[in-house]
Amino acid sequence: STVVTVRPGWRLEQTADYLNSAGIADGEAYRVAAQTADLSSLSAEERQKYSFLQFLPAGQGLEGYLYPDSYQIPRDGARAADLLQRQLDEFEARVMPAYWEAAATQGAAVLDLHQVLTVASIVEREAVLDEERPIIAGVYLNRLANDMRLEADPTVQYAMGYQPASGQWWKSPVYLEEYSSVISPYNTYLNAGLPPGPIAAPRLSSILAVLYPAQHDYLYFVAEPGGTGRHVFSRTFEEHLQAVEQYRDQ
Repeated sequence: STVVTVRPGWRLEQTADYLNSAGIADGEAYRVAAQTADLSSLSAEERQKYSFLQFLPAGQGLEGYLYPDSYQIPRDGARAADLLQRQLDEFEARVMPAYWEAAATQGAAVLDLHQVLTVASIVEREAVLDEERPIIAGVYLNRLANDMRLEADPTVQYAMGYQPASGQWWKSPVYLEEYSSVISPYNTYLNAGLPPGPIAAPRLSSILAVLYPAQHDYLYFVAEPGGTGRHVFSRTFEEHLQAVEQYRDQ
């Protein structure tokens, strides 16, 4: 067998590219099956055990449901379905018990699974440090509760897609003037509420951060300079602008 490592924060196309470039399996077959949520390669019994399928909206792919981890798959004749099935098994085994427990303790207050994964995928792209995941999740949930747009940069990067010039799936940096020109339901600068679905594969700690967010009244954050991975959190736009100004000078 061979080990395939799918990294947290990858979008499914990155996994497909990786399968192709490493010569492990047919990346295009993986991409199509994942984007169309095509589980026809699995038996009815296998599909039956996936409790998360009840939350998958019609027409949505499996982005966000393909658990990022290291998997052993056959070295010879590996099929895209081999990895897909292992990722879905892992998702069911690791994420669903945590989700059902949160739903049992929080009742109606808990978001449905698809919404949880959508926010968690944004947290996954934004957070660097584990201790900040629940704080960042809290910011986005506060914004939703206050009917503010999420204005999450990774959603714009997701909408922009592959960047041939840099060979990257996540454009960096994204400039303010670009935000308004990216017409997509995933652009959370232009559209209120959550995007249609997850933008990447969140790890369990990002999902738990959304299920159990830090309780605070922050609405903004900006990354500290110097690559520390830390963010400065603000309650008001004025405070946020001061933080941004301060770092611009450094």
